[in-house]
Amino acid sequence: MEKMTMKEAGRYSNFLDKMIDELIYMANYGMDSKIYSVIETHKKSASYKDATDEIIEVEFEDESEIDVPNLTKLLEELFLEKSDLAQSIAETKKNLNIEIDADKVMSLDASLEYAKLLRRFSESYLRPLASKKDRKSKEKRTGYAFNVEGNQTPYIYEAEIITKVIFDTKSLSEKIKANNQLADKISQKIDMVMSLESVEFTPKFSYLDSSEDIINKYK
Repeated sequence: MEKMTMKEAGRYSNFLDKMIDELIYMANYGMDSKIYSVIETHKKSASYKDATDEIIEVEFEDESEIDVPNLTKLLEELFLEKSDLAQSIAETKKNLNIEIDADKVMSLDASLEYAKLLRRFSESYLRPLASKKDRKSKEKRTGYAFNVEGNQTPYIYEAEIITKVIFDTKSLSEKIKANNQLADKISQKIDMVMSLESVEFTPKFSYLDSSEDIINKYK
């Protein structure tokens, strides 16, 4: 049994998905001659007695020479390959843990999610709050008073408005820095783990193959 890194396993998984999609697309749009037999009977004499009737067998230009039964078997093999790979990846992940700090260890998937959440927490919540500033502004306001005749009349005056931030923005800025540093540290550890040859799997195909390469090998 060969071994590959998690990165290689992920690349191979994406390759299998791409091949499956291409072959299914080809079955729907690129192999009519393996699906249909089309005979056209041109009954010309029914409309013009001196004309000669014609029978034409329609020819298709297919993308590949593989037939439906063999394509079905190939796709089944690709599905099984993808499933076996997924199982190998899942088994490998059970033993791949990331040390977040001295007191916290997470699985690979959990640590990936945690690093994303740390950055999301910093950028969508902490940073907008940390950027709040004290403000001072002036606005025109309207007051009302009674004149000598006893009528209520409006008058315009200037109001000075002072807005103060009532929490510690500096501590939030420090938390942003700490969160991002931790997220980077986790990401570095994830990259190291992803580069270990830890997935026990022997691929049947090469991620460099085209769909035509796979069909030719299968034939």
